[in-house]
Amino acid sequence: MSKQFLQLKWNKLMEQSDIDQAKGQIYFDELCHYYSETHRAYHNLSHIQALFQLLKPYEEELKHPILVNWAVFYHDIIYNPKRKDNELKSAEVAVEVMKNVGFKKQEQELVFGLIMATKDHKATANTADFYYLLDADIAILGSELASYQQYSQAIRQEYKHVPGFLYRIGRKKALKHLAQKTPFFYTHVFRAQFEEQAKKNITWELSTL
Repeated sequence: MSKQFLQLKWNKLMEQSDIDQAKGQIYFDELCHYYSETHRAYHNLSHIQALFQLLKPYEEELKHPILVNWAVFYHDIIYNPKRKDNELKSAEVAVEVMKNVGFKKQEQELVFGLIMATKDHKATANTADFYYLLDADIAILGSELASYQQYSQAIRQEYKHVPGFLYRIGRKKALKHLAQKTPFFYTHVFRAQFEEQAKKNITWELSTL
């Protein structure tokens, strides 16, 4: 389901970006290769599909919807749980592809900035493009508890190389960092839908660590 959904989304993005479909398909296949790596339990094609579905109702709120879509597709293309520069590497890949297909430098820079903002989930520009992308990226925090528990387990699986006691220390630090962000969400619509449950979910997970 994810791949078929994303293929249609990608084809539309290629059309909107005035890129030859055959050339675009090469990049889509590359995206699928990376997002289907065996160590990915959460940061995979399903995650990308979820973001697009979350953003769909708010497309008209975005200043640069095409560029936000590029950022969604590429924001986790590089994901190695053993490294701390995944966002940077992902942003660099996105810029290289956009350069190859003829995007202007300022457009490349915006996508680079959007992807880099997902590292700490702090908007580096006060625009809807940043707000909605960042909110969608952490909306899982405010999902129903059963879905949140699946997410929590998937993250643990991605970090299975980390011993239990070290994982608990790191995960606590990450969750407390998120909890300090008040409110969690930039936009009132995401805040209304997910904020209260996100607080409950984080409190629950912290109690299990």
